[in-house]
Amino acid sequence: MTLRIDWQNEAVGEQTRMRVAILDVELIVSLIGDIIVEASWEIPSGNNAPQTEFAKSMEAYLLNPDRHHLNVRLLRQGSAYRQKIWRALLAIPLGEVISYSALAEKMGSGPRAVAQACKNNPYAGIIPCHRVVAKSGIGGFMGQSRGDMILLKRRLLEYERRAAESAG
Repeated sequence: MTLRIDWQNEAVGEQTRMRVAILDVELIVSLIGDIIVEASWEIPSGNNAPQTEFAKSMEAYLLNPDRHHLNVRLLRQGSAYRQKIWRALLAIPLGEVISYSALAEKMGSGPRAVAQACKNNPYAGIIPCHRVVAKSGIGGFMGQSRGDMILLKRRLLEYERRAAESAG
């Protein structure tokens, strides 16, 4: 189905956190009111707090975006350039990847600038920066070039590849 993002220019109030359990990891979503200000992956800490209804709907969308609809309000962040790259990431179909250099060429930019925009994506769990890879390898993920986050990137890409194959 679809992901609908309603970009917000400001968020006022107290910040809360919500955990979305998916693929044996957690998407930690930071909110001010109902506006998401950050969404990043974390290896579970063993905290099995119950999920809110919104967390359950995020989980359903992330696990099967072709069958679920998700509306989110995100705080507008970053430069105009980064926002342009993040919008381009949203257009990468489930189960597909693009190289940093191919995306850079499409955007009239350089691969390092694209990689930095991906690294600084505050919504890594919603805006799929994991779908951008190096020409000769997996590339980085959430500021790491090896370790747990790279293993997670591989797991996310494999899950999405299988989901896209079974949907098509």
